[in-house]
Amino acid sequence: MTPPDLSVAVVTHNGRELALATLRSVRENAGPIDVEWLVVDSGSSDGTPDAIESQLPDVQVFRAPNRGFAHGNNVALKRAQGRYVLLLNPDVEVEHGTLSRLVEALDARPAVGAAGVVQRGTDRRLLPSTRRFPSPVRDLGEALFAARWPVLRHLQELDVDFDRYFEERPADWVSGAFLVARREAIEQVGPLDERFFLYSEEIDWCYRIRRAGWQIAHLPVMEVIHHGGPATAERVAEECRSRVLYARKHMGRRRAAGVRGALAVKHALRLVLLAGPAACRPQLRPRLRAEAFGLAVLAGVKRPPLSESSRCAE
Repeated sequence: MTPPDLSVAVVTHNGRELALATLRSVRENAGPIDVEWLVVDSGSSDGTPDAIESQLPDVQVFRAPNRGFAHGNNVALKRAQGRYVLLLNPDVEVEHGTLSRLVEALDARPAVGAAGVVQRGTDRRLLPSTRRFPSPVRDLGEALFAARWPVLRHLQELDVDFDRYFEERPADWVSGAFLVARREAIEQVGPLDERFFLYSEEIDWCYRIRRAGWQIAHLPVMEVIHHGGPATAERVAEECRSRVLYARKHMGRRRAAGVRGALAVKHALRLVLLAGPAACRPQLRPRLRAEAFGLAVLAGVKRPPLSESSRCAE
């Protein structure tokens, strides 16, 4: 049998209506290609998988325990048959372009192993979806708001040079909210590393794809809205854990310690800067708590609750 052109994999965990909106949006903007639709539900309690099966009967729905974003995507990767696989967050909607144009662009670029597209936030502002690999220097630059200082801006050029986001360009890694990968590249490097419960799994995957000789590309043939969510304490804690895990895996002990230190500076500095305003503006206090929680995780005082609860449940 001829494989589908594209397999679209969506991992859900509650958020029923937003997940349905995501699926409807991408389906309406598929274009004239053969698409396979896969949803892996990670322990939703709001009826998400039942609603998808009822309203979108051609979508394959798989139920899995909540062992993290990488685990959920790997469940889909084992079943995906497409020439390309799109990892798609359940909070993304298509603004412009079609999946068929994306497949056409990839077919014309056989050296590209993975790619991303233009992403905007709910407020339509461009998001930094084309990134450079983490390093102690780059992470310290982010901690010190390098994008605002001309002398340091080059440290984060790919991240913040929004004027070039509508040009095709190479990247170190692209955001996992909308990441399409070539079947041959996936077979060569293997699935996502499930030690990453949430965040940095796409950095690790793109690193392995690039190391295997493939290119990572930003292809502005589509624009999508990534609604995202607030920077909760749990999410910030998981991001800290995942960044340190990535550094330990790929950088060695000394540089990993540098990344941990840069992240600590980032959260400590923001904690100081937010402390005064948060005393008068209650809406800033959740972010203040998130920065404090991230710093505590980096210091080893606390453990990230999401991955920790998943590990304890096994």
